[in-house]
Amino acid sequence: MMTSYLQILQDSLIKKYELLCKIEAKSLEQSHMLKSQNVEMSQVDFNMDEKAKLIEEVLSLDNGFESIYEKIRTELLPNKEQYKTQIVTLQKLIGKVTEKSTSIQAIEARNKAQMDIFFSNQKKELQGKRNAMSVARDYYQNMNKVKHVSPQFLDQKK
Repeated sequence: MMTSYLQILQDSLIKKYELLCKIEAKSLEQSHMLKSQNVEMSQVDFNMDEKAKLIEEVLSLDNGFESIYEKIRTELLPNKEQYKTQIVTLQKLIGKVTEKSTSIQAIEARNKAQMDIFFSNQKKELQGKRNAMSVARDYYQNMNKVKHVSPQFLDQKK
């Protein structure tokens, strides 16, 4: 029974590693999108939605892993020597998962910085367009004398 639980934990870690690899690929894809000159936000949104689905799967795997581990923990700890090979395999898989998670966090930090720059540039561009529209409107109003205010005090002497 314990061997099957340990196999389930191992399978869970392998599946988590595969999902993290997919998340890493999506993060790198997002990074390439943000570096390109003509970024379409719909593509970035779609990419982020796909990553969110993968992250939900990882979280559900984590919850399952923790519940199974809590179930077998009391029996596993006193009998470490009996299950040593499976424990070593689980430790190696946990190390790979942790390494992949760290890599993803670094990529995501870079993506966040690129996204901040992108939004800052978009904001500047939008402000420039607003200013241009305001100048054009003022010019139009001046040319049509809409803003023209006639003198209030007029000297009537000639």
